[in-house]
Amino acid sequence: MKRIVLAALAALVILLPAIAGDVTTFVNLGFSADSAYFLFGQYGADTASGKPYAELYLVNTQKNDFVPKGIQRRSFDAALEPGQDLSGALFALYGELLPLARSVKIDHLKPGRLLYLLLDGEEPPASLSFRDFKTGTSYDVALKKRIVEAKESVTSSFDLEVTAAGKDGKVRRVTGGNPDVKRQGVRDYVIRRVIVAPDERTLVLIIEKRMSERGEGAVRYMVETLRLPD
Repeated sequence: MKRIVLAALAALVILLPAIAGDVTTFVNLGFSADSAYFLFGQYGADTASGKPYAELYLVNTQKNDFVPKGIQRRSFDAALEPGQDLSGALFALYGELLPLARSVKIDHLKPGRLLYLLLDGEEPPASLSFRDFKTGTSYDVALKKRIVEAKESVTSSFDLEVTAAGKDGKVRRVTGGNPDVKRQGVRDYVIRRVIVAPDERTLVLIIEKRMSERGEGAVRYMVETLRLPD
């Protein structure tokens, strides 16, 4: 009897991470060869419904905007099993976006090059500075957040500025974000990764949106794309 109880508890511990928190996994699905397009996805289990979900986004990196019909989202009516890998939700959704991804020549073997990564459990730094050890370029990123709380709701926005200083002394600056875009239910923003595209000029910032209405630790991801000037 004791063994049966222990086995049941072990199964519960395995299952809890999947359903107790709205945990989202970000997936880099690659760039087009000319770096003009970037595809990413996210998947997880929704706390409200207890169902797996997946989302796919095809981004025009030059416009910092989604490609028309480049957004796919779905929640799946499937029971979660202990230890289940929820990536199946992303695979099930991918077929719907595949023709569009092929039309812009997304290459899953071209994920770009990682410049910065905030590890799980680390506190976001007050200011973000890092170096590209391949090119010697040093980066400073200023993320300016505007968060407004009113009663039981929260609305937020942000803009950002990136400064890139080359080892030759040349300094380039580019801005992104839009403080006029107000997002309901987002209580904070954290830069999780910074990737440089295959063209070595286009930057993709993966930003974690910390959600106020989906339980403790609930997040969703978005990206900002910036092209460094000549």
